[in-house]
Amino acid sequence: MSEAIEEPVGLGERGRRMWGESLAIWSLTPAHLVLLEEACRIADRLDLLNAMLLRPAGDVNPDVAQFADISGLLAESRQQSSALKLLLAEIRQGQKASGPAKADPAGGVGVADLTARIAQRRREAES
Repeated sequence: MSEAIEEPVGLGERGRRMWGESLAIWSLTPAHLVLLEEACRIADRLDLLNAMLLRPAGDVNPDVAQFADISGLLAESRQQSSALKLLLAEIRQGQKASGPAKADPAGGVGVADLTARIAQRRREAES
């Protein structure tokens, strides 16, 4: 993309860093820019959840209600982490769409790597 892409409004420190560094290494379609924006917002949200979980021990009330609050924060943090992982995988996969999948000589773990290894073994078996 030849034109400068504006940073989304409202990103926090981690989201802004992720936005800038991602644009420096990836050439994204408009659809992938939307995914990147959401990934940056999730990264900021994870920072907020982490800050809430790491608040000073003096602020923690040891009763059961407080444990339920922490448990909920941990569950939300796991869900946000999973969502971020999926978004980043989708963005990376879009970058590989420009050419044929090649097998990673080290035995990569992606779907494209697995597909290429299966095709290679079939070719070898037919030879």
